[in-house]
Amino acid sequence: MKTTENGDNTRTAFTDTSDYFEGIKDNAAALRKFFTAMPKGGDIHNHLTGSAYAETYFELAVKYNMYVDMETGKLYKEPPKDGKVIQLSKEMDALHNHRMTLIDKWSIRNFQPYKYPLGPDEYFFGTFGLLSALTSIHDYDDEFSLNNLAYLMHELKVRAFRENVQYLEVIGIAPVIPEDCFLEGHVYNYYDSRLKKYLKTNKYDIIKQSLRQVLDIFEETKNAQKNVEDYFAFVQNIEEKSNTFKTHLNNINEIECRYQGYAVRGLEPLIVFAQLYVVYKACLKDGSGMLLAGCNIVAAENGEKAMMYYDLHMLMFQVLTEKYKSVNVSLHAGELTLGLIRPEHLTYHIGNAIKYSMTRRIGHGVCLPFELDSDTILQTMQQEGKKIPVEINLTSNEFILGVKDTEHPITLYHKAGVPIIISTDDPGILRTSLTEQYTLATLRYGFSYDEIKQFVYNSIKYSFLPNHVQKSFETMLNNLFNNFEKQIIKKE
Repeated sequence: MKTTENGDNTRTAFTDTSDYFEGIKDNAAALRKFFTAMPKGGDIHNHLTGSAYAETYFELAVKYNMYVDMETGKLYKEPPKDGKVIQLSKEMDALHNHRMTLIDKWSIRNFQPYKYPLGPDEYFFGTFGLLSALTSIHDYDDEFSLNNLAYLMHELKVRAFRENVQYLEVIGIAPVIPEDCFLEGHVYNYYDSRLKKYLKTNKYDIIKQSLRQVLDIFEETKNAQKNVEDYFAFVQNIEEKSNTFKTHLNNINEIECRYQGYAVRGLEPLIVFAQLYVVYKACLKDGSGMLLAGCNIVAAENGEKAMMYYDLHMLMFQVLTEKYKSVNVSLHAGELTLGLIRPEHLTYHIGNAIKYSMTRRIGHGVCLPFELDSDTILQTMQQEGKKIPVEINLTSNEFILGVKDTEHPITLYHKAGVPIIISTDDPGILRTSLTEQYTLATLRYGFSYDEIKQFVYNSIKYSFLPNHVQKSFETMLNNLFNNFEKQIIKKE
């Protein structure tokens, strides 16, 4: 850094971006300004329905004159038989007051724990149910939900462009599975009881054998194959329709987008397995990875069924990945901490996810310090040629789990050589952005500019983009960073 005189003004010319960054890394406002302008590569852990802001949901609800219970915040297409609701409209009295109240109920804005009977985690996960009347898919012909999801996706793209994000890997939707899970009633009952019986005695070989048998039935069932086709087409329609909404920005098509399909871990085991099967097969149908990038599993990790069937879910991934080796997997694993569940259940989630599922990325990974063999986990995740990065979501972990500052294991991962990816999780509900996540990472953990820059490149290197697309993105990032750093050096 050098200082030159210009009349009465002293100008500081920075010869190096790292030099400038070191001078502002304790200044939140300066960091936000810096990261707003910095190219950020990809946000590769974000949920479609949790990424849109409550204001957008309110606009849609008013547009459709939907009904809402103002006490709970739950939306309805039609007024429920029991319950006091009002109908939203542009002409209604106190529209602004209703809007303010619902934004608070549909996000963490102004959250007051002493006014809510359950914990922040329950508040957060409950938000999705309040808004489900706009986004839940009852069948693949559901034009109402399709258009709403496409509109939410459009918002994500507009925000990504404004925020200097080049790539979105969006955790999109789960398949719609029939009650019989493509199995006749007696067949369903047989495998349902078999899986649950042998899970209790940890007979994993028998469980995997049973899952393979169910998989063979899926493969021979026409309804299952049609479901794959319909699911793929629905995701494709979300992507295509998201580009048709009018906007003052004509270049949102420059934002590269891919989708992860998922299963909901709070459902019955065979439904989860059927959802995973459809997602895996749809990914294979894509082939080139130009739409469906991979598979995940979502919902509260401390839920009753999520906990009860955790190892079973990991075995499902193992069986599916053994058969369909080319499908990418990223897993929500270790989104837990002390006090949320009994201590003995904090000891295996990340380890078993890596051991059984053959996942390529870990989402959250917060309970690492409590894992029985955390050193082995870190060694495995940083192994050269087989690295398993961790997707870090700081605001999410702070609100849902109460984990921040030195309680967060981000520095454990970083010091062990595990690749770090900074992401947003649910920026709409959490009222945050990727810019803010980089700001928090710097303020709390003092990362250098070179480390931050590596996190950006990691978001592309470990994305589920095809290799040739990754290379073109890396070239683009090189150019974007060159231009960005030239501007920083000129700063006064």
